[in-house]
Amino acid sequence: MYSFRKSKKGFTLIELMVVVAIIGVLALLGLRLYTGQQEKAKSAVVKANAGTTQTLIQSELADAAPTTVDSMFTLLGVTSGALAGMHNPYTSTTVVVKSGGEGAGDKPAATDPDIEGEVIVTYNTTDKIWYIRGYGSVTSTAGTYNVAGEELTASR
Repeated sequence: MYSFRKSKKGFTLIELMVVVAIIGVLALLGLRLYTGQQEKAKSAVVKANAGTTQTLIQSELADAAPTTVDSMFTLLGVTSGALAGMHNPYTSTTVVVKSGGEGAGDKPAATDPDIEGEVIVTYNTTDKIWYIRGYGSVTSTAGTYNVAGEELTASR
Protein backbone atom coordinates (compact mmCIF):
# COMPACT_ATOMS: atom_id res chain seq x y z
CA MET A 1 0.00 0.00 0.00
CA TYR A 2 0.80 3.60 -0.05
CA SER A 3 2.68 4.98 2.83
CA PHE A 4 2.18 8.64 3.74
CA ARG A 5 5.20 10.50 4.97
CA LYS A 6 4.78 13.17 7.57
CA SER A 7 7.86 15.16 6.48
CA LYS A 8 7.83 16.37 2.89
CA LYS A 9 10.91 17.87 1.29
CA GLY A 10 10.60 21.01 -0.86
CA PHE A 11 7.87 23.60 -1.44
CA THR A 12 4.54 23.37 -3.16
CA LEU A 13 3.83 25.32 -6.32
CA ILE A 14 1.41 27.63 -4.49
CA GLU A 15 4.04 28.53 -1.88
CA LEU A 16 6.57 29.39 -4.58
CA MET A 17 4.04 31.52 -6.49
CA VAL A 18 3.15 33.49 -3.34
CA VAL A 19 6.82 34.20 -2.62
CA VAL A 20 7.45 35.35 -6.21
CA ALA A 21 4.40 37.64 -6.08
CA ILE A 22 5.57 39.22 -2.80
CA ILE A 23 9.06 39.82 -4.21
CA GLY A 24 7.53 41.40 -7.33
CA VAL A 25 5.38 43.80 -5.32
CA LEU A 26 8.34 44.84 -3.15
CA ALA A 27 10.52 45.38 -6.23
CA LEU A 28 7.83 47.55 -7.82
CA LEU A 29 7.51 49.71 -4.72
CA GLY A 30 11.27 50.10 -4.47
CA LEU A 31 11.53 51.12 -8.12
CA ARG A 32 8.87 53.81 -7.71
CA LEU A 33 10.68 55.25 -4.69
CA TYR A 34 14.03 55.14 -6.50
CA THR A 35 12.81 57.10 -9.54
CA GLY A 36 11.36 59.82 -7.31
CA GLN A 37 14.68 60.15 -5.50
CA GLN A 38 16.55 60.63 -8.78
CA GLU A 39 14.37 63.63 -9.65
CA LYS A 40 14.88 65.10 -6.17
CA ALA A 41 18.65 64.70 -6.51
CA LYS A 42 18.68 66.44 -9.90
CA SER A 43 16.59 69.26 -8.48
CA ALA A 44 19.02 69.60 -5.57
CA VAL A 45 21.95 69.97 -8.00
CA VAL A 46 20.12 72.74 -9.88
CA LYS A 47 19.31 74.45 -6.58
CA ALA A 48 22.97 74.26 -5.55
CA ASN A 49 24.05 75.71 -8.91
CA ALA A 50 21.64 78.64 -8.44
CA GLY A 51 22.98 79.20 -4.92
CA THR A 52 26.59 79.14 -6.16
CA THR A 53 25.70 81.65 -8.87
CA GLN A 54 24.05 83.91 -6.29
CA THR A 55 27.10 83.76 -4.03
CA LEU A 56 29.47 84.58 -6.89
CA ILE A 57 27.31 87.49 -8.05
CA GLN A 58 27.10 88.89 -4.52
CA SER A 59 30.87 88.65 -4.11
CA GLU A 60 31.40 90.51 -7.39
CA LEU A 61 28.86 93.15 -6.39
CA ALA A 62 30.86 93.78 -3.21
CA ASP A 63 33.93 94.65 -5.29
CA ALA A 64 32.50 96.16 -8.47
CA ALA A 65 29.25 97.58 -9.78
CA PRO A 66 28.37 95.75 -13.00
CA THR A 67 25.12 97.03 -14.46
CA THR A 68 24.49 94.44 -17.17
CA VAL A 69 24.39 90.67 -17.28
CA ASP A 70 27.12 90.70 -19.94
CA SER A 71 29.47 92.73 -17.73
CA MET A 72 28.75 90.41 -14.79
CA PHE A 73 29.39 87.34 -16.92
CA THR A 74 32.68 88.89 -18.10
CA LEU A 75 33.75 89.43 -14.47
CA LEU A 76 32.77 85.89 -13.46
CA GLY A 77 34.19 84.20 -16.57
CA VAL A 78 31.16 82.12 -17.57
CA THR A 79 33.01 80.03 -20.15
CA SER A 80 36.31 79.60 -18.32
CA GLY A 81 35.82 80.81 -14.75
CA ALA A 82 34.02 79.70 -11.61
CA LEU A 83 30.63 79.24 -13.30
CA ALA A 84 32.05 77.00 -16.04
CA GLY A 85 32.63 74.06 -13.69
CA MET A 86 28.98 73.55 -12.76
CA HIS A 87 27.19 70.42 -13.95
CA ASN A 88 23.73 70.16 -15.52
CA PRO A 89 22.18 66.92 -14.19
CA TYR A 90 19.64 66.69 -17.02
CA THR A 91 21.92 67.05 -20.06
CA SER A 92 25.40 66.33 -18.63
CA THR A 93 26.82 69.58 -20.01
CA THR A 94 29.15 71.74 -17.96
CA VAL A 95 28.13 75.39 -18.47
CA VAL A 96 24.60 75.80 -17.16
CA VAL A 97 24.40 79.55 -16.45
CA LYS A 98 22.72 81.66 -19.15
CA SER A 99 21.77 85.28 -19.52
CA GLY A 100 18.13 86.23 -19.23
CA GLY A 101 19.02 89.78 -20.29
CA GLU A 102 18.14 93.10 -18.75
CA GLY A 103 14.90 94.99 -18.50
CA ALA A 104 12.17 96.30 -16.27
CA GLY A 105 10.51 92.91 -15.85
CA ASP A 106 10.50 91.50 -12.35
CA LYS A 107 11.24 87.90 -13.29
CA PRO A 108 13.02 86.15 -16.13
CA ALA A 109 10.82 84.50 -18.72
CA ALA A 110 11.23 80.79 -19.45
CA THR A 111 11.26 81.13 -23.23
CA ASP A 112 14.11 78.74 -23.97
CA PRO A 113 12.72 75.31 -24.94
CA ASP A 114 15.81 73.49 -23.60
CA ILE A 115 16.05 75.00 -20.16
CA GLU A 116 16.09 71.87 -17.96
CA GLY A 117 18.78 72.07 -15.31
CA GLU A 118 19.94 75.55 -16.27
CA VAL A 119 20.34 78.69 -14.19
CA ILE A 120 19.05 81.90 -15.79
CA VAL A 121 20.42 85.25 -14.57
CA THR A 122 18.39 88.39 -15.27
CA TYR A 123 19.09 91.96 -14.23
CA ASN A 124 16.14 94.25 -13.44
CA THR A 125 17.29 97.70 -14.54
CA THR A 126 14.45 99.49 -12.74
CA ASP A 127 14.95 98.03 -9.26
CA LYS A 128 18.67 97.20 -9.69
CA ILE A 129 18.08 93.57 -8.67
CA TRP A 130 19.67 90.42 -10.06
CA TYR A 131 17.32 87.44 -10.43
CA ILE A 132 18.83 83.97 -10.36
CA ARG A 133 16.42 81.16 -11.19
CA GLY A 134 17.25 77.47 -11.55
CA TYR A 135 14.88 75.35 -13.63
CA GLY A 136 14.11 71.70 -12.96
CA SER A 137 12.24 69.23 -15.14
CA VAL A 138 9.30 69.93 -17.40
CA THR A 139 5.87 69.14 -15.99
CA SER A 140 4.02 66.84 -18.35
CA THR A 141 0.61 68.51 -18.16
CA ALA A 142 1.22 72.23 -18.55
CA GLY A 143 4.50 72.18 -20.46
CA THR A 144 6.04 74.65 -18.03
CA TYR A 145 9.18 74.22 -15.97
CA ASN A 146 9.39 73.62 -12.26
CA VAL A 147 11.61 76.12 -10.50
CA ALA A 148 14.12 74.11 -8.51
CA GLY A 149 13.99 75.65 -5.09
CA GLU A 150 13.42 79.31 -4.36
CA GLU A 151 14.04 82.21 -6.66
CA LEU A 152 17.18 83.91 -5.44
CA THR A 153 17.92 87.62 -5.70
CA ALA A 154 21.08 89.60 -5.26
CA SER A 155 21.04 93.38 -5.03
CA ARG A 156 23.46 96.12 -4.27
